[in-house]
Amino acid sequence: MNKESEIIEQAINILRDRTGIKVTWQTYGKAENRVYGIVFQERVMQFIVEYKKYLTAYQVDQIIRAKDFRFSLLVVAEQIAAPARELLRKKGVAYLEANGNIFINTSQAIIFLDGNKPIRETKPVTNRAFTKTGLKAVFHLLNNPDAIAGTYRQLAQETGIALGNIKYIIDGLAEAGYILPLSKRKVTLKNKRELLERWVAGYRETLKPDLFKGAFRIQVDENRDNWQDINLKDLNMEWSGEPAGELMTNYLQARVWTLYTPGLNDQQANAIGLVPDRKGDVLVYNKFWSEKNNNNTTAPPLLVYADLLITDDPRCIQTANLIYDHHIKHQIESN
Repeated sequence: MNKESEIIEQAINILRDRTGIKVTWQTYGKAENRVYGIVFQERVMQFIVEYKKYLTAYQVDQIIRAKDFRFSLLVVAEQIAAPARELLRKKGVAYLEANGNIFINTSQAIIFLDGNKPIRETKPVTNRAFTKTGLKAVFHLLNNPDAIAGTYRQLAQETGIALGNIKYIIDGLAEAGYILPLSKRKVTLKNKRELLERWVAGYRETLKPDLFKGAFRIQVDENRDNWQDINLKDLNMEWSGEPAGELMTNYLQARVWTLYTPGLNDQQANAIGLVPDRKGDVLVYNKFWSEKNNNNTTAPPLLVYADLLITDDPRCIQTANLIYDHHIKHQIESN
């Protein structure tokens, strides 16, 4: 039994035990076709199933854009974030969560249950590729895929990560299915789109909170109104998130300003007019990558993309998708 079948079986059993609603399921054709029938009151509804371990709001549009229109889409996940469930319902996309939360709205039946708490699982052994340190290395590899072919020592020098950690990180990537051996001594990255999704999730949950330096506000109105003219190059700072999205696409108008810097000092704060404010809309983070950005104004597109996605704000997600299509797609989706 594959993972999506396990989740469907588990969720349907919970649904029956807690509500008395009797639903069964069946498959059609080969497992890789992912076509399932959900049977309710002797009516069969056919779906193409998309499985995700954990689904957040920013992934919803990506899934819908890639759906197979031969059948309606059913998202099956171990856990679906509340904003993602709401967005799926608004878009009329069926979902089934391991804890029994379900939404199906077709001409044949309407089934809806929400509010079940996520199922707690035994915490697995951490893959070293997705620790705070590992995520920094993965970010470098996603930006520089050819670096995976270098030596551990070269990768350590490029990332500033201790040589002893590099082997564990590469082993973790191989164990997770993201490294393809080409010969005895040569390897390449594979499943890069999936790796990017996993990196974004890890960045959101594990790495980014650790990088946060503080919230500020710009007390000088002129600087706030003309933030695009601030000379970040000389200040060793880079925009990400909404301001970078605005600069890169001309589609978004920034409401929250995200800055990365190796270390915030008085000179930088005074030049911009930053003052600490817990409710401020300027968020400053530690820069965690070592390579120089030729733009010198915005952070690497992959980071801007991630910072926009994890806001769960539809306008930011749309901007992130534009950045992906124009700045990232060719590198991630190439062989």
